[in-house]
Amino acid sequence: MSPLTRRALLKAMPLAALGAAGGARAGAVEPGALPPGLSADFDPVSALWLSHAPGHEALTEGLVAALHPHVRLVCLVPDEEGAVRARALRQDLEVVVEPQASFFLRDAAVFTRQADGSAGVVDFRASQYGAAAWCVKRHAPGEERRACMAHAKAAATERDGLDRTIAQRLGVAPLRTPLAMEGGGVEVNGRGLLIANAALYRTRNPKLSQVEVERELLRLPGLRKVIWLPEGLAEDVHLRATITGPYVAWGSGGHTDEFVRFADERTVLLAWPDEADARSHPVARLTRAAMRRSHALLAAATDERGRRLRVIKVPMPRIVQRRVVLDDDADLERSEAWRSDYFAPAEGRAAGQALWQVATASYLNFVVANDVVVLPDYLPHGTPPERQERVQRVFESAFPGRRVAFVDAITANWVGGGLHCATLNQP
Repeated sequence: MSPLTRRALLKAMPLAALGAAGGARAGAVEPGALPPGLSADFDPVSALWLSHAPGHEALTEGLVAALHPHVRLVCLVPDEEGAVRARALRQDLEVVVEPQASFFLRDAAVFTRQADGSAGVVDFRASQYGAAAWCVKRHAPGEERRACMAHAKAAATERDGLDRTIAQRLGVAPLRTPLAMEGGGVEVNGRGLLIANAALYRTRNPKLSQVEVERELLRLPGLRKVIWLPEGLAEDVHLRATITGPYVAWGSGGHTDEFVRFADERTVLLAWPDEADARSHPVARLTRAAMRRSHALLAAATDERGRRLRVIKVPMPRIVQRRVVLDDDADLERSEAWRSDYFAPAEGRAAGQALWQVATASYLNFVVANDVVVLPDYLPHGTPPERQERVQRVFESAFPGRRVAFVDAITANWVGGGLHCATLNQP
């Protein structure tokens, strides 16, 4: 596996037999009942897509069990071997063999809701999670940087067609945009408002100013306003990188689905580290400072109609970390394998050095599908039961009438992902 991949790239997968994934389900709305534009996760969905990959079997099994009674599931797998594993979860599970599809499907496509209520697709450019910007930080100008950037470009090209393939299977023309971004970085209320992480968009579009990026965003269907936040979680670093001191992580560089999400058109959920954790752990302290800055901006912001937002702080799980030792000969298929050359030379990392890898763990990386909300479960990883009970009460209040379930997502957290990243909501 290439060290450039954000999350164990798990070999991507073409959509061979999906067909139009529509169909009437409980909670469906009449065409035209909601405005056309980028679709919000909390609105009714006709299908939820997910995948199945080695190393994440328990996560997928948990998702299928929690979601199956509430929404039609379509499972994309890379090959027939994957199809056999997926069908073993449920005999009635719809399985599609698609060689391009990756485990983290959220980042492959952004759905829109068209005027007739059907789904459309925005074709963002793939950048391999801004890997070119990572190459610039990691290498001084010269041959190593050029080789790194060539690898990044090739990997991005390999992943760039899945959204267009999805659009083709749905029988719609994809809407092209010059912007590079993944679905995990596109958080909308479905009525014209988008919350964007400025640091994330810079790494994906380094040649564009924020003003130029916003101009392109406002050309997307139905978008009328962008709220810019400065950064994401401290533990959601850009690819593999140092957070602070001996603490390192593998992340997206600030996907919004890790720290800020809409619960409805005016209600925003914001990740909020526990005060005691912030006093005792430097990573939690950095994240708390970042979330305070975001809270101040959101509390003063209005929606696309000029109405104040309702901002709800969602407790974060206790920091999850593990000891890793830099090994330049390690098997890179393992998420716990770290090399000294992942870091800029100025950091002085060397083989044999022991570090602490912090998981990108957050309750905000949840899945909502019709009348269920599925949250990551951090009780097995040290979060006190009282804190997770508080989180459950927050979500029951923010999503009234919906069942709240928990699924362990730690295998995805170690590689910068989560439950939301592993699913894709089709309106």
